Amino acid sequence: MIDQRHNAQDYITIALYYLMSKKEYDAITVRDICEKARISRMSFYRYFTCKEDIFINYCDARFEEFFSQIKAKHIHDIRSFLSEIFFFLQKYARQVNILKKAHKENLIVEKFTDYGKYLAKHINLSIDNNQIANKILASFLAGGTANILLLWFELGLDVPPEEMAEIATSIFRSFAEKTR
Repeated sequence: MIDQRHNAQDYITIALYYLMSKKEYDAITVRDICEKARISRMSFYRYFTCKEDIFINYCDARFEEFFSQIKAKHIHDIRSFLSEIFFFLQKYARQVNILKKAHKENLIVEKFTDYGKYLAKHINLSIDNNQIANKILASFLAGGTANILLLWFELGLDVPPEEMAEIATSIFRSFAEKTR
């Protein structure tokens, strides 16, 4: 059953991304997605309540992948963390650009904020060991990083991930030093 569930969700996601390469997001209906994925509308609504849920599900799956990756690498400093984000999302440039084309950039910012709160509970990225500072820093990093990522995609990913991580790290550190 689990394999069938993931297959149906995968087919739905692939169908939506394919359809978005052919027409505008707002012109795509649930019916179009179901026809392309070769599933029933009932199957669609078993997993999703609307088209936007497909993006949210996809983002959540990528976050789990990212979180597993940084845990496995034992990353606990801001510089390494940001570097991992830029390298990781570079792999998904096509999907991010599809979200941008659909004017769904707000999902990236919203999801990064959610993920930042989650990461604050599991990874100490703060400059000191203050739990409140860690939560504030995670929120600041999440929103700031999401907006930096969007700008990076607007610039066509021309700046290498390592350089983006270095720039972002220096900005965050500078901010942290000024607020002490």
